[in-house]
Amino acid sequence: MAASSSARKIEFEPTPRRPASTVRRPALRLLPASRNTLGRGPFIVLVLGLLILGTLGLLVLNTVIAADSFRAEQLVQRNAELAVAEQELRRQVAEGLSPEALAEAARDLGMVAAGQPGFVVVNPDGSIVIQGTPVPAGIR
Repeated sequence: MAASSSARKIEFEPTPRRPASTVRRPALRLLPASRNTLGRGPFIVLVLGLLILGTLGLLVLNTVIAADSFRAEQLVQRNAELAVAEQELRRQVAEGLSPEALAEAARDLGMVAAGQPGFVVVNPDGSIVIQGTPVPAGIR
């Protein structure tokens, strides 16, 4: 009995068929294949044209970038040259402002060193007193 209880007989009942529908479907028929009027030729020409234009665009862009890089390098070199020239001019100005250079330039212009100065002192009563012994320029 144990064997019979584990193996049960399963019976299948056939499913009832549905009755044919009363709506009639249109008959299927083959249509002629649609004709491609353009074909693949124009598409290939378009893709090749875009590829060529893209390549030429990249070539022009690369050329412009190279020219700009060359110009930038020239400007950097010119800037360095001008910086050196500016430093030389600053050195010359500093050298020209030294006391020795100013004295030499004054002698070249015919100037002479000033002598000992004298001071005029006006007293409250209106009298004048000269302090120091003035010496004329060029005499020492």
